[in-house]
Amino acid sequence: MRKFALCAAVAALALVVSGGAAASAVVPVSPLDMHGWAFVDDNGNGGTGALVGGPATPPLGSGSAELAVSASNQGYILATGAYAGTRLADITNLSYWSYQPGPVLAIALQFDVRYRPSDTSYDGRLVFEPYQNGHVSVGSGWQHWSPLDGIWWASHQGAANGTNGLCPQSAPCTWASILSSFPDATISGAVVFKAGSGWSSFDGNVDAFTIGVGGNDTTYDFENGPTSKVDCVKGGWRSYGSFKNQGDCVSFVATGGKNPPAG
Repeated sequence: MRKFALCAAVAALALVVSGGAAASAVVPVSPLDMHGWAFVDDNGNGGTGALVGGPATPPLGSGSAELAVSASNQGYILATGAYAGTRLADITNLSYWSYQPGPVLAIALQFDVRYRPSDTSYDGRLVFEPYQNGHVSVGSGWQHWSPLDGIWWASHQGAANGTNGLCPQSAPCTWASILSSFPDATISGAVVFKAGSGWSSFDGNVDAFTIGVGGNDTTYDFENGPTSKVDCVKGGWRSYGSFKNQGDCVSFVATGGKNPPAG
């Protein structure tokens, strides 16, 4: 698995409730504003990724992010570098929804990771795969996953600059076990959603990803942007993150996307 270090900043969007309580935010990610997310060919052998409408009824909004591969040497990802440097011990919430034909395979959540502050080379990734989560079997359609309650495997488990034998794919570790073994571990590069690498073919989706750091949650709502005026009315224009009002959204649709919002 190749190292992917995406240097990107995400907008600091938060709604803070009164009394000094934890912050919460919903960030719409669309072709109008990716908020630091990007689709990347992780293996260099093809595959596809796009923000799309649907499928079926997504858990948040009307769209999602689609990842597809057609050969076992392909791997395609959607990733952000916004959380580089975050301590794993400071992550207080992780959840996402995936859509898949079923059974077994579903989009995985992965972190580029540095297990020890003294590490200078790439330590690989920590990988959460839904089929290993131990709670819910992977089926068809939309399903919800809670990675902090599941088990994870390390891509560099056999290397001294990795876990040095801990958490192989054949014997994944709980989140608590990872924190106990590597209390100073951090996200070294990207937060990644991935399809592929050993999968003969797959076409699935991900949406409503929540990550909490220090009790402050951010939920990323993956959307494909408005394609008809109907998408703009009744406050629908707010779902795409960049329009100032309904009129801007309608203008965007009427011009076939050639009149994007200012800025």
